[in-house]
Parts: sequence; C-alpha cells; structure tokens
Amino acid sequence: MHTKRINSLGRIVIPKEILEVFQLSEGDSVDIMHNETQIIIEPHKKRYLCAVTGKIASEAIQIGEAWISKEGMKKIVEYMSME
Repeated sequence: MHTKRINSLGRIVIPKEILEVFQLSEGDSVDIMHNETQIIIEPHKKRYLCAVTGKIASEAIQIGEAWISKEGMKKIVEYMSME
C-alpha cells in the first residue's frame, strides 16, 4: 500500500512501480470513479455504443457516424446471408 498526500490542486502522484505494472506513462488517461467507501482509478478503456446491438463494447469500427462492434458485425453478416 502507498499513502500519498493530496496537494493544493487536488493532485496525487501515482508511484512509478504502479504505473509500470499497468503500462501507464505520461499523457495516458485514467478513469476515476467512486463508490460509498473507495476512490477507484483504472487505466482508461475506450468504450463504444454499438449501433446494431445497443451494447457497450471495448472494440468497434466506425462507419459514418455509427460504431459497430464485432458482435454487431456478426449480426449484419448473418442478416445479409439470409437473403
């Protein structure tokens, strides 16, 4: 465990060894959330709303303004194969 002080700007320094474990470096983004008892910091993961399935996906391609996940692409291929 590491104990860190919060500075006057609300910042903390994440120890280098933790940055290395999560392969984070200067300029990378992190997600910060909380529950009733904890502050949670995680490496940022891009999330996309699939226009076909309506589900959140961590991987997708953009077609026009829409994001399509792998599952969405499979559904499109299945649909196109039916005709």
